[in-house]
Amino acid sequence: MAPRSGKGDDAVARARELVRAEQFGPATELLREHLNAHPDDGIAWRRLGGALIGSGDHAAAVDAAGRAIDIDPEDVAAYRYRALALLMLNRDGDSYADAKRAVELAPDDHEALTLLARNVVEVDRDVARFEELIQRALTVNPDSAPARHLARQYRRRHRRNRTVATYLVTLPAAIVLLIGWFAVGTGRSMDARWMVWPCVVALAAILVRGLFTWSARGVLPMLTPPQVAAAASVAGIVAAGAGYGATREVPVAVVLGLTAVAVSGVFGLLLLRHGARHSRRSEESTTGPKSSSRDTSRMS
Repeated sequence: MAPRSGKGDDAVARARELVRAEQFGPATELLREHLNAHPDDGIAWRRLGGALIGSGDHAAAVDAAGRAIDIDPEDVAAYRYRALALLMLNRDGDSYADAKRAVELAPDDHEALTLLARNVVEVDRDVARFEELIQRALTVNPDSAPARHLARQYRRRHRRNRTVATYLVTLPAAIVLLIGWFAVGTGRSMDARWMVWPCVVALAAILVRGLFTWSARGVLPMLTPPQVAAAASVAGIVAAGAGYGATREVPVAVVLGLTAVAVSGVFGLLLLRHGARHSRRSEESTTGPKSSSRDTSRMS
């Protein structure tokens, strides 16, 4: 890296203080002015990346952090902040690669470990690896705010996953059985209990799961297509079994089961699309831009 003048060092230090005060605009202007005179200052490029993340200009932050990496290929903070900016741009694969490289360069960097954990759980859905990385981050720094926040967020989303899976099994089955109860004329038959009681149990299950996940409201689930398919299959089996118990007719049971599968599958697919569109935005605070910029300002 080219030597810097005392005046240039002062400018970078002032920019760091501005970022700490969350004055990202002035910090960006100061760093750009400094870099016009010192284009080979990798630390300034890295800190510019942090300031740009704080101001929400993630595309420019990727470029700035990339310049820092070009100057110093072992700049852990630059890899970490480029990974964060890429994550905010939904460029999961590139973000994953940068977070992984940051951990390779600094295995004890708790923020890099947390960012890689975020990528692992978002991209690979590898829960075991996620838990390992978070545990490593908390071992290095038990007070790591990003790691603790991500762990809490994941626990809330895991509870939400179980609740949504319960809904995908019970609610479609209850709807189909209730309609079937009227359609097949079992209202006066003792066998009607085969349809009525599953509806009551389903509603009770929905209520109980909802109460246990009250604190997770607003947290989008992270179900996978196989999990949705499994929930739909269970809903179909429940509806078909109850239908057969009430009517002793295989065709009726098949219709009820397939209808429940279809209803559950449609709800599940809509949920997957909604989650893919909004899950990352809803968790931006996990390693949010302001905290990332403050962390960048502390780097030497």
